[in-house]
Order: sequence, then structure tokens, then C-alpha cells
Amino acid sequence: MKVLRVRHHDAVITASFKLNRFITDWPAAQQQFISGVAERFRNWVSLGPRDFSVTPAISLEDVRCKCQLFGGACSIELTPEVLRLSFANVKPAHRPIVLNTIRICSEWLSTALGDHGREWLAFNTAAHLQALDDGAAGAYLGQFMSDDASGMVESEPDIRYLPSTRVGLSDERGGWILRRTVEKSEVVENGLFVDTTVHVFSPDPASLEAHEQLLERVDRLADRFVGLQYEDT
Repeated sequence: MKVLRVRHHDAVITASFKLNRFITDWPAAQQQFISGVAERFRNWVSLGPRDFSVTPAISLEDVRCKCQLFGGACSIELTPEVLRLSFANVKPAHRPIVLNTIRICSEWLSTALGDHGREWLAFNTAAHLQALDDGAAGAYLGQFMSDDASGMVESEPDIRYLPSTRVGLSDERGGWILRRTVEKSEVVENGLFVDTTVHVFSPDPASLEAHEQLLERVDRLADRFVGLQYEDT
């Protein structure tokens, strides 16, 4: 397999904590979310009423409570089933901020809603990468183009085949699973779009540091499987 030298361009990162039991007392949970998030971020980020929003609904399934951090670059959303964090336009230098935000929210979840348990954690990174060598992204993806696929589109002049590759990894016990897809970036010239999702099943809330180490380990392993070599400066 060809190894492609790349540099991070930007990414969207999402972390989701799925509860074992859905929230039934939504008014109490909503109050805990607003007061708890405001308190835990108080010494780091200045928050005010404008940073919180509440979406009421007739159905419990549709209610939402959200907090915006860092000028809207991060959103924290609580539903009756999931606590979800989303980070936009993430650069490598932002990684400590992302990790610290996730840690703070995980600790709040354990304190405020720990009796609801955690069914799974999911971490998704949708990243655009810049190839360092001219034309290298196309040559890299070309190695995944099968002769059969090329032949199928020869009779369709208005159709363009987009080569891609995919890898899946899991531990022997099924405690976690990683899925990654690599394809052409439509945002970055001579770039790739890499979508990576890791699910951790039945996670221990006290083991967030171990989960972070797991994510780093399997992410590096996935890079090796698809032939990506990062050379950020």
C-alpha cells in the first residue's frame, strides 16, 4: 500500500454518551444541566443566559437543552437519551481544549445523571487532510480503484467513479469497534476526507482516561491500515 504524507486541515468532532435509561424527569434534568454546566465551566469559560437554549416539545423524545461554548464552536446538547458534544473547525492545537471539555461534561454526567448508566460512548471525527506532495491524494486513492469498477463506468460518460477505502477494527470481546472511511475531499484541493467512528460499549464512567488512550491507540492503528502518515508542524 502506498503511504500518503498528510497534514491536518480541519475536522468536526462529535462525542456522544448514550444513557442506559432515558430521563423521565425532564424539568429536573434541564435545571441540572444548565446549573451544572454553568458551574463546571465557570473558571474557564464565561457563560451567560444567551449561551443556553431550551427546545420544548409535546413529545419527550423531541425536547432538547443546549449550551454553546467558544463563540459557538462547541455545542453541548442534552436529550432524554443522549448527551452529545460537537466541535467545529477543529485544528490540532485545539485538541487539549476538546479533551478537557469532554472530560468536564463526562464528570458532570456521572454526578448529575450517574444513576441512568451508560450504554455506549461514540466518538466521531470527520476530518479533511491536505496531502503534502502535489497530486499525491489522487494517486493514493487510485490504488483502491478496481478494474471492475472502472469498467462499469466506461459506458457512462457522465458518471465519475470516486475511489475510496474502508477499514473496521474491533477487540476480541466486542467491547469497542472502529470504522473508518477514506475518500476524496471536496473541500481541500489534493486532499482527503477521513471519517472515523469509535463505539465503546458498556463503558465505565470512571475510565475516561483509559478510553482516551484507547482512542489514540486505535486511531494510530487505523492510520497504519490505510497508509496515512501525519507530518504536522
